[in-house]
Amino acid sequence: MTAASVLETGAARAAGENEWQVAARLGAQTVNVDGRKPWGPTLAVDVGYGINDAWAVRAVLEASSHSVSQANPQDARPVGNVNRQAALVGLTYTIDVLRLVPYVDLDIGVVHIGGAVVQSQTLMAMQLGVGADWFVNRLWTTGLGFRYLFEPADLLADPLNLGTNPFAFSITVRVSRVF
Repeated sequence: MTAASVLETGAARAAGENEWQVAARLGAQTVNVDGRKPWGPTLAVDVGYGINDAWAVRAVLEASSHSVSQANPQDARPVGNVNRQAALVGLTYTIDVLRLVPYVDLDIGVVHIGGAVVQSQTLMAMQLGVGADWFVNRLWTTGLGFRYLFEPADLLADPLNLGTNPFAFSITVRVSRVF
């Protein structure tokens, strides 16, 4: 592959039928655990395969770390870093609008929350994501996304408080490559 082909500026389009898209996401995330909601950095890798021009199947690996400290001398909760890892699979629906490509993701999988928590937890989780990518050229995109990770039964049991068990919300910048 030459530098000229990478910088080619032909018509951009979303990853379509029989195309792969690999993305890295970096951003900030909050996690709700033990009555604390610390923010911390998050990193993720997404791999998607286009079923057609609108739908893709995807796999996601995510991790985040959140520093927590003692709120007061009587606070018995652990201090240090709360760590979160997730492995998810799901679907992405995209709307191809020239170079701007809005999308919605729905994933299901497993999340583990450990480290400086009262009790480590591994839960079945779902993740809902929305965002938009801008095609820099036909092969590379960059964009912004928002994701909400939740335990389905818990969310339905207490929708006004977005559930009571650990959940996470993130905002990330995404860079991807279409193959």
